[in-house]
Amino acid sequence: MKKINSQTLKYLLLIVAILTLGIGVAYAALSATLNITFGNVTQNALSWNIGFQGSSATGTFSGTSSTGSSCGTATITSSSVSVAATSLSKPGDKCTYTLTVKNSGTVGGKLNTITPTAPSGVTCSPISGGSMTCGNITYRLLSSTSGSGTVLTTGGTLNPSASSTIYLVVEFTGSNVVGTAVEQSGAKFELYYVQA
Repeated sequence: MKKINSQTLKYLLLIVAILTLGIGVAYAALSATLNITFGNVTQNALSWNIGFQGSSATGTFSGTSSTGSSCGTATITSSSVSVAATSLSKPGDKCTYTLTVKNSGTVGGKLNTITPTAPSGVTCSPISGGSMTCGNITYRLLSSTSGSGTVLTTGGTLNPSASSTIYLVVEFTGSNVVGTAVEQSGAKFELYYVQA
């Protein structure tokens, strides 16, 4: 085996260094860096505004006789409807209030739950969603008054600028006329809307 002198070894190391540098330069020439840059990104502010429309609603009476029966006026704010004293005398007497719910915001909403609350000190059965019968009185939220009325249900989208009509009905559904007045107070429905 022949020995390599130090001068030859230096030349060989120089050649290897030059080749390594050349390969690095060639690799750099065959690569590319791509950049993606964002300008301003704005999350637009949207508004949530679903509520009742108007300031009052007059109840429409229907029944066998209006003697002793009267529909109290409903006072309306965007978040509540409060019905004044109402009197029903005979089976079949009822008061119907037409209410409008409007989406004045920019986000679609949907009716997620309807929670009924029984009047103070009165047992109600059945009680669920948009309907409850408490003694001789039935309280209902209807989406339509055609026929016997369609009880309001959850779901469905209320798009921005859209409105829906709800009918609030209080009716004497019992079969017996009572000899002594029976009062009920505090009956309520809570409508809970969420983003659609």
